[in-house]
Amino acid sequence: MLFSELNQADLTEAQCTALLFRYPDDGAAGDVIMLAGSRMARTLRLPTAVALYQAGRAPRLLISGGRRWQDQPAGESVALASAAEEMGVPASAILTENKSQYTLANVRYSKALLADTIGLDQLHRIILVTNAYHMNRLYHMMRSYFPAHIAYSFHGTSDPYTRADNWFASPLGRRHVHHELSGLQQAIRKGEVSDYPVPDDVLAQD
Repeated sequence: MLFSELNQADLTEAQCTALLFRYPDDGAAGDVIMLAGSRMARTLRLPTAVALYQAGRAPRLLISGGRRWQDQPAGESVALASAAEEMGVPASAILTENKSQYTLANVRYSKALLADTIGLDQLHRIILVTNAYHMNRLYHMMRSYFPAHIAYSFHGTSDPYTRADNWFASPLGRRHVHHELSGLQQAIRKGEVSDYPVPDDVLAQD
């Protein structure tokens, strides 16, 4: 079965969990760490991305996000880049994409930025940093737009209400999970993202 063919109403909690929370960090080194911005990225995602950089996982940190909040009038990526510098990442190692307003735009604008600054043919592995429940959507969008030779590693972060073991216990967690499933299905059905077969282990979940 293809992902676009899934009926969310028929999915069990175990199947939803298996669909979204299936991206452990393999520990591999990469060429760039890509941080997808969000309203809460300063506390949930940025410390993880900085720790990966400081551990030597990749020589560059790409911060993507152009939404402007009251406390971030210059845009997400600008505010996050400034915070990353305060945490010890040199400005020379930071790339900022400050136009995107949503995940697919994160991918498209980041691709253009990386093509201009590093060269897509020079990229062999990208380490993705985002909330764990968002990783599936981000990955399949990256896979649809970036060259096929690029591999990915994953480092998902978790808010208190949307972990693999508790998302189903709160309205917020349920909204996050179903938003991710719906958002990717809609993008596939609109022809913006490539469809893909649902892994057998997902369908085997009770």
